[in-house]
Amino acid sequence: MKSSLKKFIKHFGVLVIGILCMSAGVALSKLSLLGTSPISSIPNVISNITAIPIGQLTIAFIFILVLLEAIVLRRQFSWQNLLQLIPGSLFGWFIDAFVRFFHSLPNQTYIEQLGLVLMGTVLLSLGVFLEVNSHAIIMPGEGLPNAIALMHQLKFAKVKVYNDFILIGISLVLALSFTHSVAGVREGTLIATFLTGRLVNFFTEHANRFVDWMTPAADANN
Repeated sequence: MKSSLKKFIKHFGVLVIGILCMSAGVALSKLSLLGTSPISSIPNVISNITAIPIGQLTIAFIFILVLLEAIVLRRQFSWQNLLQLIPGSLFGWFIDAFVRFFHSLPNQTYIEQLGLVLMGTVLLSLGVFLEVNSHAIIMPGEGLPNAIALMHQLKFAKVKVYNDFILIGISLVLALSFTHSVAGVREGTLIATFLTGRLVNFFTEHANRFVDWMTPAADANN
């Protein structure tokens, strides 16, 4: 019993820390005014159009992603897939909390904005690294590409790349249609797109002890 509780605290504790890092990263990118990561690009653009907080829109977007996952998986969709709504909702709630917390950070000059993007991307990448290695609940941002890859026997990494560019494309269409500009989908989005995967790989290579400690096999040996 104690062993199971320790495993639960270990894996879900790391997941929550990962969500905190990802949320802080998105909040910094939002405040940079240069665009956010692909998964947050649609909520970010709609937030710019409607003034609805990006975190609230992220939660709504998470529900849409899980619904699409259910459509893709059909009979293979289960209550376990619905659990993705829990970390997804926390992700959105924390984004708004961090936007309020970081709102006084300087973002008037381009250098300051770029600095926020880079800090946000590092935090986002660290959060993704922790989320993946928590082996707890997959986030909806990975859940949908994973479902598509599973049902069509494709490589997850390839589907994830296409998924990211589709999200960016939709964001651009929304921005151009309603604001006649690329506000919300700028160079910050491209920086996050191309750096996040590389930084996650960097953390994985340089934190192999942590990765080994978090594997289910390590739990079985304890």
